Amino acid sequence: MPKHYGPWTQLRTKITYRNPWISIQEDTVIQPGGAKSIYAFLQKSPGVFIVAYDGRGIYLLRQYRYAIRQAIYEIPAGVVQGTNYLANAKRELFEETGIRAAQWRKLGTYFTAPGHEQTCTYAFLATNLNTSNISKARQEGDESILDITYVPLSKLRQMLRNGEVQCGITLAALALFFNHLALTKKRS
Repeated sequence: MPKHYGPWTQLRTKITYRNPWISIQEDTVIQPGGAKSIYAFLQKSPGVFIVAYDGRGIYLLRQYRYAIRQAIYEIPAGVVQGTNYLANAKRELFEETGIRAAQWRKLGTYFTAPGHEQTCTYAFLATNLNTSNISKARQEGDESILDITYVPLSKLRQMLRNGEVQCGITLAALALFFNHLALTKKRS
């Protein structure tokens, strides 16, 4: 039985690949313009991204990413287990950095790449930080965190201007963070 999703009609659906982290769904569809085609997309669990901010700067990870064969700067992040996004954010921040935060605020949610995957990302701001146990020693076996770096906001802005932060999900979370700072400054 065909299913309608906005201007799209799904005729058939099947999972063409699955592992513990992702699956690929392939649908036979009728496009909005009337053509019949295949539309495939990635399905994976939601993610949490954390901006750990002490009032003057944030903490970035420099992490080697196998898929792109290079190390890049990112903020702490991870895949959600269950439905308590804040608890997941707290766990990921501690696992990846050893940092704990007394105050948390949800900055927003966004879809990672809605043209070809369903992943939703939840961005959080962690403040009132306890940094006495900073360490990458708690990282999981599939992570390759090389450094945990404290970056003052002036240097972060320079890094952004110079294109030194290349993780798209990190860039989106930082946009929400800078918007939050601007709104907070406007209110005071």
